Amino acid sequence: MKLFCEILLIALSASIVSCSASKNLVPEDKATAVASYPCAEKGISDAEFFRACADATSSNISLAREKAVAKAKSSLGKTIVDKVLVAVEQENVSDKETFLKDIGIVSNKAIDIVLKDISPVCEKYSETNGRYTAYIAVEINRQNVFAVLNELLINNIPNFNKERFLKKINE
Repeated sequence: MKLFCEILLIALSASIVSCSASKNLVPEDKATAVASYPCAEKGISDAEFFRACADATSSNISLAREKAVAKAKSSLGKTIVDKVLVAVEQENVSDKETFLKDIGIVSNKAIDIVLKDISPVCEKYSETNGRYTAYIAVEINRQNVFAVLNELLINNIPNFNKERFLKKINE
C-alpha cells in the first residue's frame, strides 16, 4: 500500500511539473505553417474588397467544398456586420440598444442578399487518407455591399444619416 501511495505521489508531482512548463507544445515554424495555408493570401480584405478564407475537411470532396464555402461566407458576413456596427456605434440616438439591434437585423438582411450568389475566388484541395480538405477564399466588392446596406438602412431605420454612415464606414 505504501508503494502504491509513493507511485501515485510521484505521478501526480510529475503531471503538475509538466503542466506548468513554459515550453511551447507546437514549434513556432509549424504553427506558422498552419496559419499560412492555400488561399489564405487571397482572403485578406483591402480598401476595395471584403475577403475571407476558410477550410473544411470531409470524406466527400463536394461536402468539404460546401462546408468551406459556408465557413468563408459566414466569416465574411461577420466582418461586414462588425464594420457596420463600429460605424454606427457613435450615433446619437435616444434608444441606442434598440438602434444597434435594428442596425444588426438590417445588416444581416443585406448580408443574405449580397452573399447569396457569391462564388469562390480561390479553391484548392488536398487529400490525406481518404479525407479531402477544401481551401476556399471569397470576396465581394465593398461598394456593392454598401449600396445594398444603404438602401435597406434608409428604408428601415427612421432618420438614418446616409452621408455620416458612408463617411464612417469608409474610414
